[in-house]
Amino acid sequence: MTSAPRLVCAVAAAVALLLLVPASQQETPIPENPRFRGDVVVFYPEHPDDETLLGASAIRAALAQKGPENVYVVLVSQGRGVATLLPGPALAGMTPAEIGARRAQEFRRATRALGLAASHVTVLPDVRPGPADNLAEMRATALRFERSEALAGRSVTHVAHTYAFDANPMHRANGRVLKRLSDAGLVHDALFWVDPFGDVTARRGLWRFQALTTTDARAVRAALEAYRRADPRSGLDAIGYRSAPWHFVLLASDRYLTSYLHTAAVPD
Repeated sequence: MTSAPRLVCAVAAAVALLLLVPASQQETPIPENPRFRGDVVVFYPEHPDDETLLGASAIRAALAQKGPENVYVVLVSQGRGVATLLPGPALAGMTPAEIGARRAQEFRRATRALGLAASHVTVLPDVRPGPADNLAEMRATALRFERSEALAGRSVTHVAHTYAFDANPMHRANGRVLKRLSDAGLVHDALFWVDPFGDVTARRGLWRFQALTTTDARAVRAALEAYRRADPRSGLDAIGYRSAPWHFVLLASDRYLTSYLHTAAVPD
């Protein structure tokens, strides 16, 4: 599909989704965010922009509750196989490594906007094509956090993608890594992001996190803007935004920028 038909389709999809926003995406406020149990909280987004689209308000809550020195984000995959819908800088002439580097740059900019310390943001290496090595490194990273913090007398809450409620198979595979560690007793507290753009209203037992302060809302919207911004000279091509613009539209339309999580026991 050429860029013009792609743009028409994307705009049409965004308009159609906006018409559904009042019924599906306008959340009610909560009095306070749930508390993370661990002394340290580690998030494992599978691709750049997942941390913002699926969990920005949860990350902001973790920062408020635990302090920036105790919150980490580990990017599992750079998302080198991305396909963009909206026109913009061409990816066709780039190598997979170049695409990954551009996406990682956008990810680092967004996590900085969310308030994370640069030293607490990790991009796992994409050593070989395919997800196997990334998921193995995710598992090893989670175990390193669990063991090192336990030696310091501290506990860890790990947050990955849902292993059940997501149409993206790589998101579910990411969640299964953490679920298996939890089931085996190798990690002691696990939570899972749920895709906020699905039918979350039909699921009971979800934890809701929201941007409850003006500062939090500004940080989340700044992270969204970091992915929207295209400045090729700075290594920013708005790749995540151009690949799924409707997700950005829908999250931005939610006044409270809600994130949804569940525990290791799948809610009814």
